[in-house]
Amino acid sequence: MEALTTNRLAVSVPVIVDFQGTLTRGVTQELDLQSVSFWSDCDSIVGTTVYGLFYFSRNVAYLPLTGRVTAVEKEIDSSTSQFRIDVSFLPLQTMERRVLGSALQELETYLRALEASEGSTRQAVRETLITKNPRSILSFFITDNPYQLSYRLPTGFGQQISSLGNVDIQGLPAQFTQNMNADLNASSCKKDTSGFSIRMLWQSLGLLVQVLRDLVIRFFPGPLARLFVTPITFAFIGHPRTLSDVPRKFPFARFLPSHVVERWFRYQWPFVASYITGLKLADGTPTTGAMLISPLTTEQMIRDPRLARLRVLQTVQLAEKMGASIAGLGAFTSIVTRDGQELEKKVRLGLTTGNPHSAAIAVQNVLHAAALTNLSLPHATAAIIGGAGSVGSACAKLLARLVEKLLIIDIKKDALHNLVAELANARAAVEGMTNLDRVREADIVIAATNNPNILVTASHLKPGAIVIDAAQPKNVSEEIPHLRPDVVVIESAVVQTPDVSVHFDLDLAEGEALGCLSETMILTAIGWEGHYSLGKADPSHASHIIAAGRRLGFRLARFRNSRGYITDAQLLHIAQSRVPQDAL
Repeated sequence: MEALTTNRLAVSVPVIVDFQGTLTRGVTQELDLQSVSFWSDCDSIVGTTVYGLFYFSRNVAYLPLTGRVTAVEKEIDSSTSQFRIDVSFLPLQTMERRVLGSALQELETYLRALEASEGSTRQAVRETLITKNPRSILSFFITDNPYQLSYRLPTGFGQQISSLGNVDIQGLPAQFTQNMNADLNASSCKKDTSGFSIRMLWQSLGLLVQVLRDLVIRFFPGPLARLFVTPITFAFIGHPRTLSDVPRKFPFARFLPSHVVERWFRYQWPFVASYITGLKLADGTPTTGAMLISPLTTEQMIRDPRLARLRVLQTVQLAEKMGASIAGLGAFTSIVTRDGQELEKKVRLGLTTGNPHSAAIAVQNVLHAAALTNLSLPHATAAIIGGAGSVGSACAKLLARLVEKLLIIDIKKDALHNLVAELANARAAVEGMTNLDRVREADIVIAATNNPNILVTASHLKPGAIVIDAAQPKNVSEEIPHLRPDVVVIESAVVQTPDVSVHFDLDLAEGEALGCLSETMILTAIGWEGHYSLGKADPSHASHIIAAGRRLGFRLARFRNSRGYITDAQLLHIAQSRVPQDAL
């Protein structure tokens, strides 16, 4: 067997960089089995632990590497800030060394062929390596965010590298094939599906007293109001998406006719849904927040936006009375107030929409899913539905740095035109459109509209597509995971929040929270004062909030969709769905 290459190759391979929440694209300068050097406009700190991943041409090999930044050098003569970053990998296992060594060996063969004069020999080498060889390296991903992903070796991969000699694969960790759907229902707040009982009667009377209290304290001075409630430092403003959400707080509501519940909530005043505990400030001091409900459903808000804005304002004022210094606007409460701008001069506390964190989480989910399914972002096409909106436009600006082609889809023609013009000089080729006709071209689909209806169905998607539903209410059909096992749908904007409990049924597991809520918690923990994100989400805010969250231990939640948690085996199937059959 030919010895594996140890030569340091001078080669330009696209690099996706995620350092401290800042996303950018760079290019390798040198590469070997022990290290990589690359150029980027994002710097790092010597000694930082980083995690790297190579993407291969037509293979589904998953080869995560761990290393440390050994040198950072700023280019002096450049008109823009450019940094050369050197990373040394930790010693590779036998399998990792053979897989990567084989890829580098073939890359070296290709580079040597380029030294030859243009002709049939050079062309044949290019075609064999780039279009046919499954181990051709397409790009490299590097991050300082520990994803803690499992090592995966696809079935049959051992045969693909059999020419490298005998390899013992028994020592590799097994695939995570267990289904974790049971955990999805492990929330501390269970739905009560029992019949009406004396216990429910007493519970209902207690809720009535609480709701009356929440009405009365609106007319008290703040210090007096806080004698009747638990004082808080932050609040999250939510609302029922549909009437079916009402029993989450009022279990007896499921016994009432829907028209009665609808009329009740039209005239209901804001109330406390739960208290949020477990969050700590920067100095370690525990603090308490509250989830407050602005009692109109999405449909009611659309029908009567003036009343909706009044209810949201009243809910924020309740948060002020309870002592909150910042409030997050969740779901449609942000949309109906023009991303909080309608409230800016009407309240004293700080406001944030949660949109930057929602956008950041959506794009982080793309990075994470691409890593697990061998999708090379510099060669991928992304489509963003609702791409001219607040969350969508931030996603577009972030992904335009990373992907090859970006399709921005929105019915707001002026906003769409302006965004496409703004991204005219982006790395990606950016196109704007007002319909879904070309969604099937996309390797990545992000749904981020304020439309309360289902927009994306199984027929819109190509095999192997990564679909991120970042909308509330959802824009992606819940039938897709059942009808299309060759695509992966991820319900975005869910974050792991260690030690923090919301104490309310949000259809999430214990220790998880929505992205818009977690943005409010992060800002509280770091001591942010004043408004944070009003109007359209700013990509710089997205980078800032995701980095601050990481320092608090907040991480992406496990992938989930209507079938439950997504398993490693399912992700492997998605990766295989993209590979031409003759390459398997």
